[in-house]
Amino acid sequence: MKLGYIGMGTMGLPMAANLLAAGHELTVYNRTSTRADALVEKGAARAESAAELAAAVEVTMLCLATPPVCEEVLLGPDGVIAAMPAGTLLIDFSSNGPDTAGRCDEAAAAGGVGFLDAPVSGGPGGAEDGTLAIMVGGRDDDFARVAPLLDIMGGAVHHMGGVGAGSVAKIANQLIVGTSLAVLAEAFVMAAKYGLDVRQLYEVLMASSSGSKAMERNVGGKVLYRDFSPDFSVDLLSKDLGLAMDLARQTGTRSAAGAMADMLLREARALGHGGEDIAAAVRVLEDLAGTRVESRGESG
Repeated sequence: MKLGYIGMGTMGLPMAANLLAAGHELTVYNRTSTRADALVEKGAARAESAAELAAAVEVTMLCLATPPVCEEVLLGPDGVIAAMPAGTLLIDFSSNGPDTAGRCDEAAAAGGVGFLDAPVSGGPGGAEDGTLAIMVGGRDDDFARVAPLLDIMGGAVHHMGGVGAGSVAKIANQLIVGTSLAVLAEAFVMAAKYGLDVRQLYEVLMASSSGSKAMERNVGGKVLYRDFSPDFSVDLLSKDLGLAMDLARQTGTRSAAGAMADMLLREARALGHGGEDIAAAVRVLEDLAGTRVESRGESG
């Protein structure tokens, strides 16, 4: 198929690379054009604008950072949707709210264009390996049309329902990610303040009922060794928790744990940790307690 991919970021670049490696004809666009150089060297075409890309392909895909950026790229008079020919299809892999998905779908449908909101989870490693979880919202026929493409990028592709359903599924995932992060920070800072060996604590808890992927990633992989290089930044998770709080208000549901996590991430950003990995949220509580969660053994 003739495919286009907009957004050569941490997730978008490897996702697009997998499509190219699978033999599809690929056109790419990124505002910072050098981000696409590696794929162009492997045979992808480079578009000079997002609209130029969208006008030339059968399926346009994008993965961008925030809902305002997505809406700017997609919905403007010179944007992607206005440039797409009738009968083509748009897949948005970004993490947005269902309201953004609805506005994009309405604009796409007016021009005879199909739309899927299909946010992903699994991090850069999953994007590179093609094992992402992909949560899809949209019409049955649109999903069926591109399911083989999604299988190239994802190891767990699920059609969650109509437009917006994929976005809600991703928000639920991020709410769990954020609240898990917050309670892990509280537990390990409390134990460190008491004087426990937090590496030993980590090992026993991972073998206990509280052991989790979140603990393994954030504590074992990051906090204990003071490695806050960003695989997924505080800024981005804070954006996602904001979407979760918006959705709780829209649905009239309580999210007390989400509000706590949202506050912690906002504090981390205010203290200058927004560009660091989400695990850096622990630094807020460390500063308040006057202690550090740090392994006493060798770093790994």
